[in-house]
Amino acid sequence: MKIEIQDDDLSTRVYDPDTLEKIRQDIIFVDSSSKEDSILQIFQAYLNGQKQVLFDDENQSIKDLLKNNDFKDVEFSMLMFTSGSTGKPTGAFKSRENLEREVDEWIKLVKKFNPKKVISTVPFIHIYGILSSVLLPYRLGIDLFFKKHFLPHDLLQAITQNTVVVTTPLYIKALLQLDEVRDLKDVLFISSTAPLEPEIAKKFINKFNTNLLQFFGSTETGGIAYKAQADELWTPISSVCISTNEESLLKIHSPFVSKLLFEEGYKKTNSMIQSFDYVEFEGDRFKIIGRNSQIFKAGGKRYSTLQVEEILERLESVKKAYVRVNYHKGELKDEVLEIYLESSEQISLKEVNGILKREIGNIKFPISLKIVEKISTTQMGKKVMHFDHIKPS
Repeated sequence: MKIEIQDDDLSTRVYDPDTLEKIRQDIIFVDSSSKEDSILQIFQAYLNGQKQVLFDDENQSIKDLLKNNDFKDVEFSMLMFTSGSTGKPTGAFKSRENLEREVDEWIKLVKKFNPKKVISTVPFIHIYGILSSVLLPYRLGIDLFFKKHFLPHDLLQAITQNTVVVTTPLYIKALLQLDEVRDLKDVLFISSTAPLEPEIAKKFINKFNTNLLQFFGSTETGGIAYKAQADELWTPISSVCISTNEESLLKIHSPFVSKLLFEEGYKKTNSMIQSFDYVEFEGDRFKIIGRNSQIFKAGGKRYSTLQVEEILERLESVKKAYVRVNYHKGELKDEVLEIYLESSEQISLKEVNGILKREIGNIKFPISLKIVEKISTTQMGKKVMHFDHIKPS
């Protein structure tokens, strides 16, 4: 295996992970400031059996947590953190067995595509990047290629026969906007971190005559399920046992689950996690309705804020939509659907109400609408609303 990194000026550097010098520390701290530095440190630590802590150096909550805890007495291979977007970050201790068993399942799913190279657009400090862009190419003995800054056109140009492209819905959608078309029938695109609506998946597969595999999982649970091509239902990964509780929230029992978490103290999981994802089963497969913090009811049915985002992003002028349910306890109208649109044109609340009524029925609580200058995305493609970007009404 070789690691090839390309700069914006097209100069490249190539590394052999097996020849990297050993870092002489018990615990290696790997941050997100440089993709090149992070992957070299990850390989140095992993191949020498050293503990490593992976973190986003822009997340102050995680940096504060690391200042106050050293984790020296805990047995683990990698410590990773949730983003903290729905609360404080959670630390997930991954054993070597967690990681190796999960990458075994990845190999089963991608091997039929006869992969010769991995191209990655994702950071390496998260579980998705570790599995897809570090352990997968290493175990398969194939090369990894990445750029410091990947533009959609650059990505398309870098793809060769039998490439596995590890990316996010953000890039999938950006590639769809390109005028250029290539026949990529021997290429596999892997996408994760956010949902990709089936209609977009179909358009992408048809435009490039290619293959698509989506993964659903989390830092704590590891991989849970996957979709092939434009499937609407998720198929559980073979080693993963899933069920639901009385509220139809997904429960995961898996060899990939971190046995120990850190949430203002240590918490044992017994390899089982109760998630906050509403799901509906159809036979052995399932549909994700949304997280319970993203769910609202209309006409007696549950809908996700993500569904509303998908509906509104079909509008020609809307580049991105960000929707959340805000709860005001004790007030007469304690539930508000807040909608933020990054749009090139003004859109009225009346128009939005009409669209949502047509698509999902009457929403019997207030809707707040703001047109914003920008809806940002994280390195992993998740939407983030910075409220200083809101345009004056």
